[in-house]
Amino acid sequence: MNTTDTVLSSNIVKESELVNKGFVIIDILFKQSGWHLVKNETNRISYTKFGDESSVFDIKFLSDSVIVSIPIKNSPYQYVTSFNNYYDASVYIEQRLNDYMK
Repeated sequence: MNTTDTVLSSNIVKESELVNKGFVIIDILFKQSGWHLVKNETNRISYTKFGDESSVFDIKFLSDSVIVSIPIKNSPYQYVTSFNNYYDASVYIEQRLNDYMK
């Protein structure tokens, strides 16, 4: 392995690690369901699926709320809602991901 390979390998690992650790369990669920992380920022994460990039689960972190945008199956539209804490947002996201995958 040369120096370029080492740099590329370490960048891939950094990109796949979730920056905001508040949603680590959700991150695992998305990845197990075939979704991939397309935005990985401290205040925003987004997931989409290969071959269906128009379906996006988008989560934004504000100082007093968590804004969640989920795809509506067989539609070009998104449903947006907000939560006061990470736990309620996590439960909701997990339920909607399961519903979407059915």
